[in-house]
Order: sequence, then C-alpha cells, then structure tokens
Amino acid sequence: MPDISSPKLSVEAARKQLGFEEGESLEDSLSKWRKLESRLVGMVKSTSNPLAKVSYERDLAELRDLMKVATAEVPEEKPAEALPKVVSVDQELPARQRISSPEKTGGKGKGSFLMFALVLGLLGGGGYYFYQQGLLEFEGGEREFVDLETLQGRFKVAIEKRRWDEAEDLIALLEQGSAAKEVVDEALAEIENGRAEEKGQQIAFLISNAQSALEAGLLSEAENFCQEVEKLQPEHPMVPAIRSTIRDSKLEVRSSLIVNSIEKAMEAEDWRTAKGQLEMLNQANPEYPRIPFIAATLKTAEEEMIIRKEKAAVLVARARALDEGTYSAEAIVFLEEAVRLDPSEANRELYKRMASYGKMVKVPEDHETISAALKAAKKNDRVFVSKGVYRESLVVPDGVQIVGESRVDTIIECPADVGAVITVPKDTRDVRVASLTLRHSGLVNDDERSPAVAVDGGMMEGEDLSVVRASGHGIAVLNGGKATLSLCKISDSGWDGISVTGEGSSVDLIKVTSEKNLHHGVDFWDGASGSVSGSVLAGNGRNGLFAIKPMTAISVKTTRSEKNREVGIYFSGANGVTVADCQIHENFLGGVLFDHGSKSVSIMGNKITKNGEAGLVFEKGVEVLSEEENQVEANIGKQIWRDAVFPALSGEDTVSPPPPPPPLKEEEAN
Repeated sequence: MPDISSPKLSVEAARKQLGFEEGESLEDSLSKWRKLESRLVGMVKSTSNPLAKVSYERDLAELRDLMKVATAEVPEEKPAEALPKVVSVDQELPARQRISSPEKTGGKGKGSFLMFALVLGLLGGGGYYFYQQGLLEFEGGEREFVDLETLQGRFKVAIEKRRWDEAEDLIALLEQGSAAKEVVDEALAEIENGRAEEKGQQIAFLISNAQSALEAGLLSEAENFCQEVEKLQPEHPMVPAIRSTIRDSKLEVRSSLIVNSIEKAMEAEDWRTAKGQLEMLNQANPEYPRIPFIAATLKTAEEEMIIRKEKAAVLVARARALDEGTYSAEAIVFLEEAVRLDPSEANRELYKRMASYGKMVKVPEDHETISAALKAAKKNDRVFVSKGVYRESLVVPDGVQIVGESRVDTIIECPADVGAVITVPKDTRDVRVASLTLRHSGLVNDDERSPAVAVDGGMMEGEDLSVVRASGHGIAVLNGGKATLSLCKISDSGWDGISVTGEGSSVDLIKVTSEKNLHHGVDFWDGASGSVSGSVLAGNGRNGLFAIKPMTAISVKTTRSEKNREVGIYFSGANGVTVADCQIHENFLGGVLFDHGSKSVSIMGNKITKNGEAGLVFEKGVEVLSEEENQVEANIGKQIWRDAVFPALSGEDTVSPPPPPPPLKEEEAN
C-alpha cells in the first residue's frame, strides 16, 4: 500500500476521508479523531494479547498518518516511549497495494480502504473493548465515554460507498484475466484472514476478561463474557471449564451465606432457624466440608443453653423470694448471674425492677422523726414507720414511699392551724402513702381550712389509709394533681371527704369509704373529674357524690350511696356520665339527680330505693344516651321524674365548700 502521507493524497482528500463537514473548523474536526487516537493509545498499552496489540498499533499508525496529511503538517519523528515500533502497513500487507487503482479513483480507493479498515477495526476490535469497559483512565487524564454508535452512524454512508468502490475495483481486476484473479483472490484471502484474526482477538479478549472477572469474584460478569464468546464461537474449548468454575464459586458463595445465617441464629439462640438453615445447606451443597462440624456445634450449643436456663431459673426463684419491694444486695447478685446465664427479656426486666428499688429507712430506728427520714431518703427509698403517734406535718419528696406498720396503730397528726398532715407538691411523682392514720388535732372554723392530705399538683397513690377529723377536706386534690386511692376510709371531715378541684385534677377511687363528712362524700368541681368503683358514700351532710361541670367524663360503678342528707349522686352540667350497677338507698332528698346541661348520660343496672322526694330525676334538657335495667322503687315521692324544673342554684352552690346545711329535726330534738 503506498504511503498515505505522499503528495498523491491531497489535504482535501484526507479531510474528506476523515469525514470533515463543510463549515466545521479544523480544530473541532480533529478533536474527535484525537480522542480516538488517545483511545487507541490506551488500547495498545492495556492489552496483553499480542495479536490485538499488533492490530491496534497498525490502526494507530494509519490514523496518525492520515491526520498529518489532513492538517498539511510534515510528520515529525517522535520517540515512541510508551509504544513499540509500529510495523509498516506496506510491509505487513503487500496485497493491499494492488487492490485499487490510484489513477481510477484519484486516491479515493486508498483512503476508502484505510477508513473502512480503521472504522471496522475500531468498531470490531477496540470498540468492543470499550463497550465492555465503559471507561478507560489514562495517565493524568479523566474518564470519558466512547460513543461508537455515533461514530458508526456518522460514517455509515461513507463506509457503504467505499465498499462499493472497492467492489468495482475487484470487478475491474477480474476482467483483466487470470493474473488479476490471483491478485483478487489474494486480496480476498488477506481480508478474510484479517477478519478471522480480529475475531480471534475478540475471543481471546473475552476469555481473558472472563478469567479476570472470575478471579475478582465477579461471577455474573464472568458469565456474561462466556455468553459473548459463545456467540462468536459456540464450541470454544475454554468456556466449559470457566462455566464449571463459575458454578463452583456460586455454590461456595451460597454455602458461606447459609453458614453465616446459621451462626447468627445460634448467637440469638434461635435454634429452629439454625436447624432450618443447616437443612438448607445439606440440600444445596451436601459435600460442604464444614457440615459435620456445624451440626455438632449446633447440638452442643443447644444442650448447653438448656443447662444454663435451668441454672438461671433457680437463681431467679431465689431472688423473687427476697423481693419485698426494697433493695436487696443478695437478690441483685442472684439476678446478675441469672441474666448472664439466660439474658432473656423477662430476666432483664426483673433485674431492672429490683435494681431500682431503694433502701428502707426505718423510723424511729434509723431516724427519730419521719421528717428527718424524708430528708435523708432518696428516690425509690421506703420510709417505714413503726407503731406510734407522730406529731408532724410532712412534705413528701419525689419517688419516696411512707409505709406504716399498721393503719390502726401508726398515726400521724398535726394541729389543724399548722397545715396539712401530708402534702404532695407540684412536680412530685411516684409518691406512695400506705397503712397510716392521718388526722388533725384541734379545730379551726375559719373560711380557710387545711385538708389532712393535700395533693397539690403532684401525683400520689394512697392505700389502706384512714383519714379522720380533718379540719377542712379529708383529702384535697387540686391544681392539676392526680391521686389513686384504694382501701381507704375518710370520715368526719370539716368539709368534703374527698374534694377534687380545678381543670386537670382527677382522682380514681377503688374500694374507698367516705362517710360522716360535714358536706359531700366526694366532690368534683371547677373542671375536675375521675372515677369511683366499689366504694361506699354514706351519712354525709350533703350529697354522697356531687359533680358540677366536670371537663371530662365521670364514671360511678358498683358503688353504694346511702343515708346522705341530700342526694345520693348529683350531676350538674356533666358531659359523659356513666352510673352503673350502683345502690342508691335512703338518701333524704333523692336518689340520683341529673340537672340541666347534663349530656350523654348512661344509667344502667342500678337499684334506687327508699329515697325521699324522688328516686331518679332528669331535669328538663338532660340528654339521656342509655337508660336500661334500673330498679327504681319504694321512693317516697316520684320514682322516675322526667323533665323536672328546679330553681337555679345559688352562687354559693357553684363553689366548694358550700355553707353547712341546717340541722335536721331529729338533730334539733336531740
């Protein structure tokens, strides 16, 4: 093939062969081919296949010569530091010198064949390489995408035309006779050999990539390379071996994943999952060498777990036997060992609960007074008060319990003009007072009187308490305070037995007796609310239970309200009331009364008997939601009085405490 840089190939012809467009600047046109030149340089450097290397070097030399002619530059000799010596195209492919006639084509045949070979070489050889690799990083440069589809589309027409021109050249040579036929055959053979060589290079490249991907653990990529090889050569001898290695590697990976699952399940002592995963491993890879060891380890671990749990259960039982609600160092030692042996949720929760117990502070053994003991106590501590009478006024700190030895014989009292016997102040939580008698000494008849117990914004649990002879209310819950009272008795209070005052204040009464108090047994007012169950409200100077405009629903269940001087249960302006399974008996003015403004009233299963004036009264405007199975009988006046009309309450009756009622005739006679 003649040197394409010779004067016979003009600058215009070279540019035309490179596909320069009219009006396009020389620099813009050359930049596209320089990128291809850089890619060919990278391919020469990176390939390890000798056949591919020769092909890339040849294409690079041809492209460089053509670019030099197109720029009308004289080729400069540059040392090829990074590339081996390029083999001359004339020396390697002598048959190409006779393929086309310069006189006939005006240099077009030579350039056409070169472009045809170059583009096909890039598309078939180097193009495939960059299609698989995507990006190639050069020395000091950036990664770029090779847009071979654009290149192919741009030169599609030119390639087809060049093929037609070369075909015409071959036909012309065939017409010259047998000698020309030999030349044509030689040229065709050389072209076919070139194609076979490039195909072999592609296959070698793909095999090499498949092996590299396999070594890197990229099994899916290795499989893809094998599929590409099979498209070019279905029976390639190396593909079965590579596929066999891929299968073995996939099986090894899957086996490792199953083993990891077994180990995690054993750590969590999830024996069912561990056994299921072991069975899966047996099915997937029965020859896996670690199966016997894993099976033995699993069996041993499960047996050891059973033994540990049995030991832990014994220790937990010992700790529970020591659980008296106070801190026990001996119990904590047992539980620490139990949690180590069996870190189950139940054991951890028990340890957490018993470790949070405070110590027990005894009065008078540790401190002479309850006040001194409270000052020394910390959260979760219990102040245990022995039998006796203690004359103190106490403020209970957060999280502390006061527990008496006996409700009858452990008595705390203070003078009525001093204040409350026990105060639970604002932001105080988890206070418990149990098994005590709380009372005032002396009498105050002022408008301001202290209750025996004041839950003033805090939270208190009262259990087994006796609150007697309070100057004001027996127990007052106010300023958003909350109390839960069970098994308590409140009696002989100067005002209400239990008064719940203010929005957000609430009380829950469970088996509580409130009796013989000067005013109401239980009083909810000014937005307070709560619940009463299993309780007794008896012999109070006014109502057994009185609730005026509570903010939330109030329920009264299984409660007995009897012999109160006014009404057994009285709701005024309440929204959402439930009175169920109660006994309302022998109250002086009436049994159950709902006055104007009460809504969503449910009254069910109650026994209302022998009350004065009326048994069950609904003032006009009351909204009854449910009224079922009530036994209303033997009341002195009306049994059930609907749409009753009463005079408006006086201003004094809208606040607590109301003034004391006048004495009954029997009391006057006495």
